This record gives sequence, structure tokens and C-alpha cells, in this order.
Amino acid sequence: MKRFGILTTAVTLAVVALARAPVAAQTASGSSGASYKATPLPADTSGASYKTRPVPSIEVLTPLSFATSPPATAKLIDYLPEAQMTQAARDLAASADPAIRDGATLAGIEFDNGAWSYRQLVCQAFPGHMFLLFQSDRGAGDVSLFSAAIPLAGKGRVRVIPIRRRGFSLFSPAPVNALAIAQFNRIRAEEPAHQTPDWLSTSLCYAALTGARPETSPQSQESADPSSSLSFPPTLEVGGDGESTVRFVDVAAEPQPMEWALTFNSGGQLLKVMNIATSVYAVKLIPSAVPQQSSAQGPR
Repeated sequence: MKRFGILTTAVTLAVVALARAPVAAQTASGSSGASYKATPLPADTSGASYKTRPVPSIEVLTPLSFATSPPATAKLIDYLPEAQMTQAARDLAASADPAIRDGATLAGIEFDNGAWSYRQLVCQAFPGHMFLLFQSDRGAGDVSLFSAAIPLAGKGRVRVIPIRRRGFSLFSPAPVNALAIAQFNRIRAEEPAHQTPDWLSTSLCYAALTGARPETSPQSQESADPSSSLSFPPTLEVGGDGESTVRFVDVAAEPQPMEWALTFNSGGQLLKVMNIATSVYAVKLIPSAVPQQSSAQGPR
């Protein structure tokens, strides 16, 4: 038995020695690096020995022209009754009548029934289109509304935005309706490429095309307190993700003012719209904490 135990131990040690031999050989081979192709690092650490390609500059896209303010004397939007429209505008409306009828019918508007009237919506931000606002009034609670966009240069198509049918919204309220937003983006895409409209004019035009007749409260409008302004003036919020939100209060909306918030992406497309009732209140600008220099010191 003693001999058998010694023999068993010897055999075990031999098996272990044989198993370790290939591993040691592989380790020695790997540490020497002889079985791998290696490329030595260049002596020049500046990187001049490598082929390089400059990274192109990134174009920062902004949806609208935020650097400039709209002229104080110009109307951002205006309304013209049919009688005050130019003959060329009335002729264009007549030529677009079949397309307008088709678009209204597709949206579920009974354009062939009832007496319809229209007026022109003039939008400073859209020089490439003529906008018409159609209305049929059959009495209290029975009013139908829709707007139509007609391209002036013949490039594009007539587009219809339904607002109300027989007193009711077709799917959801027009200002927040996804179909209205999509049509508005298509209209903007048809504008001249060099055109850079300002943000407030664009937002007011969308509000008008979806049934509002917006009037904003500019900062210069006085309230009971001379140091305050009625409601708050139009504002712009620029997010870190490239989205920009235009906010304004339609102080003329009935039965109470409506707050609008239109969010655009970095490419200028309208993403979403918020339209909620608000109240008229006075706001006061926070004075700057930086002390003003005396005029006697003069410029430095």
C-alpha cells in the first residue's frame, strides 16, 4: 500500500508538470512579442507623421432671425376685406378657387353650402404667399372657418387649414392641431430660401391662420402703474437642445386673454403649440444690479 501511494503521488506530479509546460511556453512567447507584428511609435509626438483631415465647421442653425427686431412702424399682420384687396389679389383668389374647394371638402368643410365670405391676411413673415380667411355664419353657434395659403410664385400648392365646422373643431382645437402644424411647416418650406422672417411675425401669423386675431401687449404699452406694462411683452426662450419657444399673450382674445407658446426646432420647424387662457396682469422689469457710471466721467 505504501508503494502504491508513492506511485500515485509521482504520477500526479508528472501530470501537473506536463500541463504547466505549454502555458509557460505561451507566456514566454507572448512576453517576447516575437509572434506579433508591432509598429513602433513615431519619434515625432506632434502628430505630423499621421495623415490628418480638418474637422469641418458646424453650422449653427436658428429657426428665425433673433438678432433683429421687427420695425416698430410696420404691421406684422394685417387684415384686408375683399373690397380693399388689390385686383391682382382677387384674381389670384379666383384662380385658386377650385383648389380651395377641393382642400375644404377634403377637410370636411361644406364649402358649397351656405354663404361664404373671405378676407386677406397679410403676414410680413411670408412674402411668398397670399393668405385668405374664409367664414360662413349661419347664426349663433353655427360658424365655419378655415384658412387657405396660395403660393405667389406658382411654386407649391394651395393648402387649407380647417379651423371650425358648424361651430365645432374638426379633430382638436386648430391652434394645437397636428395637421395645422404640419400644413404650416409645409407653407414655410415653400418660402424663398433667402427669406429670414422674424420670430414674432411668424408666430402671430400662425395664430391668425388658426382662428385668432392676435394683439400683443408691447413693453411700451402703459398701465395704471407708469413703471409697469400690461401683461408681458413677447419673449423668446432658447433651449440648450436647439429648440426655441416664442411666448406672447393675445390680449384681445374673448372672453379672456390667451397665452401662446410656439416651440421651433433648430431647423425652424414648428414642433408644438400651447394655447391656454390667462389673465391680464401688470409686470415690472427688474432693474439692473450693475451701477450706472456717471455721465460726467465720460467713456473710458
